[in-house]
Amino acid sequence: MSERHGNSDDGRVGGAVGDDLVDFLADHSRNAGLTGGLEPWVAGLSVVWRRRLGSGVVSGIGLLLLGGPVYHLIRHPTTLESLLGDALPLSFALVLLVTGVWLRWGSDDDMTPVVTAFWVTTCLVVTGLVAAYFLTLHGTHGHVVEAPAFLVYDVAATGAVAGLVISRYDVRARSRHRRLSEQERQFRAVFEGTLDALVITDDQGQYVATNPAAAELFGVPRTELVGKRIEDFVPEETNVRARWSSFLDAGGRRGEFELVRPDDETRTVAVAATANVLPGRHLAALRDVTERTERERELDEERARVEFLNRLLRHNVLNGMNLVLAKLDSLATAVTDERRGDLDVARHRSEEIVDLVQTARRLATGVTEQPSDHGVPIAETLADSVAAIRETYPRATVEFAPPDDDPTVRADDMLETVFDHLLTNAVEHNDPASVRISVGVDSDAETVTVRVADDGVGIPADRRDELFDGGFSHTRDWGGFGLSIVDILVDEYGGRVWTEANDPSGVVFYVELQRAAES
Repeated sequence: MSERHGNSDDGRVGGAVGDDLVDFLADHSRNAGLTGGLEPWVAGLSVVWRRRLGSGVVSGIGLLLLGGPVYHLIRHPTTLESLLGDALPLSFALVLLVTGVWLRWGSDDDMTPVVTAFWVTTCLVVTGLVAAYFLTLHGTHGHVVEAPAFLVYDVAATGAVAGLVISRYDVRARSRHRRLSEQERQFRAVFEGTLDALVITDDQGQYVATNPAAAELFGVPRTELVGKRIEDFVPEETNVRARWSSFLDAGGRRGEFELVRPDDETRTVAVAATANVLPGRHLAALRDVTERTERERELDEERARVEFLNRLLRHNVLNGMNLVLAKLDSLATAVTDERRGDLDVARHRSEEIVDLVQTARRLATGVTEQPSDHGVPIAETLADSVAAIRETYPRATVEFAPPDDDPTVRADDMLETVFDHLLTNAVEHNDPASVRISVGVDSDAETVTVRVADDGVGIPADRRDELFDGGFSHTRDWGGFGLSIVDILVDEYGGRVWTEANDPSGVVFYVELQRAAES
């Protein structure tokens, strides 16, 4: 990655390069309510003192307005007409008093008390001054106004309550602004910090905003990337206009394309684009998948090599070994009794080579049949493996009690190889003349577990943990490949294999397989 991209050429720390995006985000921060300029004036006050100040001002105005009706009731006889006349200003005063108490104890916004106090005070003073001004004009023209002070009082009280209503609108506007500001910060954090390249284009395919990852991907500074067009970074033969029109018509696009950097390096890029995230603005997320594409190509080549190896094994080695076995069979009648042992050894080793080649072909090709569609009878398979090990190692004691039922498991015809390796391992790593091997089967509604136990020397605990954790890697420098083959095949069948210490000596191998679906 180049260190020159996404840092020194940024317009500001954390800012997206491209006026379009900056203007879009700035639209949310220009309108912080009607009293957006008030906050700096009270920034030095703590939240407690803001509540005290706002609550005190609103409650004080409420008490001041309450004084008018009370004074009127005290100085004048109490009549229904006077009570009705004082009801409205009295209710205004009570509303302000209740609001003042709520601002002190119930408000969850630290600026609401100050904003409310500002609007109540402003509207009270303005409406009072306006009322006094018009009364003065009436007086200069010789008009007589009865109880001018109470008239100014009534108008000012109405203005105070109007200020309370305006403050609620202002508080809601501030709340909306706060939410938008938070969304803006989150958007900036995602846009700037994501590892994927993000670009915003206009209707002509020109980049109007980019993030640091885009500069890394395109191989140019962000300030230079903004203003360039899509066709500046694709092969010349690409029909950009046709693809661009198709993208706009469809409203989005996913896929891959070849990106050509200014240094002529070509990168394979995955793109997910959405048209008109804003009117005339289109967002695209880009990810460099060049290494993944190279790995896929290499994997395809490896598959081709494996397939060639399979054909070689099938057509050359297996055919050749089958010919050898046929020749050995033809020699059986011509070999003397003294040399028959040599013939048996040759045939046994030839059969082992055939089995090994078939196992290698099976591991190279992977699962050729879905285990769920192929049920293998477990008892029959185990019986064949036990019979083979008894024939090969007649001095070893192998006990096997077939289960009452013969459950079938999800596997294929290579399952017998699993048990052959487990039984062979139990004999070859102990004294064949004294080792005792027991084979058992346990099953439930979903699984079948085969247990192969011996009473030999056992396996150290630390090595037991390493037996079945390598798969194809087989990085340990002890033990043969037989148990690795067991691990790979059981894993392909969707089962698991593990070991435990036997009591009092030896080791137990467990193979758990999934039951096959009943047909």
